[in-house]
Amino acid sequence: MVKVTLIHASWCTACPATRRLWKDLKSEYDFEYEEIDVETPEGQALIDKYGIVGVPTTIIDGELAFTGLPKKADAIALVS
Repeated sequence: MVKVTLIHASWCTACPATRRLWKDLKSEYDFEYEEIDVETPEGQALIDKYGIVGVPTTIIDGELAFTGLPKKADAIALVS
């Protein structure tokens, strides 16, 4: 099963739309989904591991997939 991890921050202006996109897709497609705040220890570990420089960042199956709000069609292509 595909695993989608969204790295987000409370101060990020693009994060709410990105969270909505992934939650909407989760209701239509079968994939594992988690959200991690950049300001948590787990979020900091992912920033270090992947060299993340901006949020929102989407990791799919352990690979950086998107920085910023992905196009819906691009996101669907990776989870369907």
